Amino acid sequence: MKLIVAIINNDDCPNVLSELTHKNFSATRLSTSGGFLRAGNSTLLIGTEDEKVDEVIGVLHSRDFLRI
Repeated sequence: MKLIVAIINNDDCPNVLSELTHKNFSATRLSTSGGFLRAGNSTLLIGTEDEKVDEVIGVLHSRDFLRI
């Protein structure tokens, strides 16, 4: 079991959660703020099996939600 912590812009969060739910992943959303101009963010906590980590990260990369 792995825990993925993803910080997502508030504007993108509904789309990310929709994609994750569509792929049968659950996530807990925490409202957070900080960074440049105190922009609103959401922190997603996603628990998944070891072999499905790449699939979750793929969802985050699929629409450029994740920027490394």
